[in-house]
Amino acid sequence: MTEPQAGGGRPLAAVLLGWAVVAAALAYAVLVHYGVGPSNQGIAWHWYTPRTFLLDIELLYPVFESLGRALMGAAIPAAALAACAIALCRSSVGRALALASLVAVLLFPFYGVRAPFVWNFFQWRTSAVLALTAVVVGFSLATPWLAQSWLRLSWPVRLLVYLPIVFAVFALVRNATGTDESLRFAISPWPAVPVFGIEVAALFIAAWLGRTGVGLLAIARQQGSGGRRAWGRLVAGLLLAIALPVLLLWIGSRLGLFPFRAGAKTLLGASLVTALSIALVPLVRGGGERLRKRARHVLVGAALIGIPLVGSEAVARYDYYLTREIRARRIIDALDVYFRRETVYPDALQDLVEAGDIDSIREPSIGFGFLYDAKFRYQNFGTSFILEFEAPRWVECAYTPPFSEEEEEEGESGDQSEPAGDEDAASGEDGDSLGEAWSCPSKPPELW
Repeated sequence: MTEPQAGGGRPLAAVLLGWAVVAAALAYAVLVHYGVGPSNQGIAWHWYTPRTFLLDIELLYPVFESLGRALMGAAIPAAALAACAIALCRSSVGRALALASLVAVLLFPFYGVRAPFVWNFFQWRTSAVLALTAVVVGFSLATPWLAQSWLRLSWPVRLLVYLPIVFAVFALVRNATGTDESLRFAISPWPAVPVFGIEVAALFIAAWLGRTGVGLLAIARQQGSGGRRAWGRLVAGLLLAIALPVLLLWIGSRLGLFPFRAGAKTLLGASLVTALSIALVPLVRGGGERLRKRARHVLVGAALIGIPLVGSEAVARYDYYLTREIRARRIIDALDVYFRRETVYPDALQDLVEAGDIDSIREPSIGFGFLYDAKFRYQNFGTSFILEFEAPRWVECAYTPPFSEEEEEEGESGDQSEPAGDEDAASGEDGDSLGEAWSCPSKPPELW
């Protein structure tokens, strides 16, 4: 009697065992979430509200005395379950979920032990942010396996699977703003998932995978041939594996695409991690064609992460430029024309259209318009005003016209025949044409 077979020719029992271990890893993550959360004193209890029962077990007191012990004590079982899941479960999605559970188990104790006030303050939003960040990081780490499964599909199915993910990344990066009162796509009042999960963690994982893939490909090509020329190609490939992604990270950070500036320490650390990954290649079974296939899966995985991430960063950067430098500038110029004619600013922006000073009031460009109802906010103070708009990440932009004592004296004397020139009115100490009236820089600020 033959044993029941699952898809792919594996025994059904082996498939069920693999998924059972994945389920155990997820269940352990849920256990840690509920067991190391804040005390929630005075807060209504819900099914999603974390408890503190693991912290209250006397036997576990030594484990939670410090953050380091808490992380290690919680992570060891999670790492063991994740390793078993990767070994027993052949599904790329199952492996990704196992890695996500490991990342979640590292995040929950940090906020439960080190920063419980954050969890208490934001309640379910903190749980959602930590869980979604863990999913982003876990699935990013699993992209070589996901790419292997993705490449088995036909092109129409590949696009059907991938395009919704691309749209989700674009929506999170372009539409999430920490200053949005309705908290669309931000979960918390600060867009932690897009910034830390996607723009930082997923980006570095993509760069690491890209470097490692190029290194694997160089080693595979060297194993498939011999002679000095092969060794020369190997050295060139390894140098390219380390240098090219570092250069791309450096260029991207200088262009303001990422929420950080890639300095020497960041680039050096990333290069050392890549070199270590490539050095471990000889420990992987198989060579030649098999290693070439592994390199292909790693490189495709890096591309699957990098394309929507860098693309959404570039478009979000353009959104910021379009709103601040063009659309807001047109409104500011129209307000200046109105003020020079009327000696006061209008009560509403629509008055500029009715007066013929501007054709229309364009909305700020913040991501997909059908996901976000963006508006310029305008307040009139007679001889001054404030123009505000939200931007991706955590940016809140506000503009006020420059203050001029000479204009004030001329206004008091009633002499309006010689208003201050555009250059004098708009110039600031730094020489910027917008002066110091902007509360936000000309490009999105960086985390570090």
